[in-house]
Amino acid sequence: MNQHATHAPLSVYMLADHLDATLAAGEDIVARGSQWRTLAETRGDPAEFVARQRKIVDEIRVLELMLVGRILKARTHALTLAEYDDRFRVVGKLFASGTAILLDAVEESGDARSSDFDTADEVIAYVRSRGLIAPDAAVVRRAADLTIDDTFLVAKRMALGPLLDMAAAFLDALDVQYELFVEEGPALAKAPMLELDESERLSLN
Repeated sequence: MNQHATHAPLSVYMLADHLDATLAAGEDIVARGSQWRTLAETRGDPAEFVARQRKIVDEIRVLELMLVGRILKARTHALTLAEYDDRFRVVGKLFASGTAILLDAVEESGDARSSDFDTADEVIAYVRSRGLIAPDAAVVRRAADLTIDDTFLVAKRMALGPLLDMAAAFLDALDVQYELFVEEGPALAKAPMLELDESERLSLN
């Protein structure tokens, strides 16, 4: 382990982990969107289509919750780092303020009864709330409407593209300053340089 990585505070490693997981969840959401669109383009038996569509939507919802949870954890560690390292004081606070809008999604995500009562938990309501179709659209008119891209509204509040861009930029900045990743083998695969004793592992969040 190099000198920079040895002296990196724990909050840096935790922040990097949450940012990396955010990016992975975002990629998975886009991938599920591709599956959704393919399903809509090749729909066969109506009953099977409904069941498979519901499964994909439920998976996207789970990934959204994971992404939001990771972002909120990253906010906490970003603010901690901002107090520890002056180089990240502005960046950390900007990241926290830029993602503050997702704080409002916590209570709603934890208790969806009100939304489900209003929409009957219909897929069309979910599609509309994520910006895939117009707010006043009654139906999905074409399979292309189900494409999930940078404009997808995470938790109905923040576009996926800018959110992932912030996470990626922050992660890159951490890597530059603390050299968090080490290249392994001829494929130049990157692995996080994290060494913690057992007591530290038990206290991670």
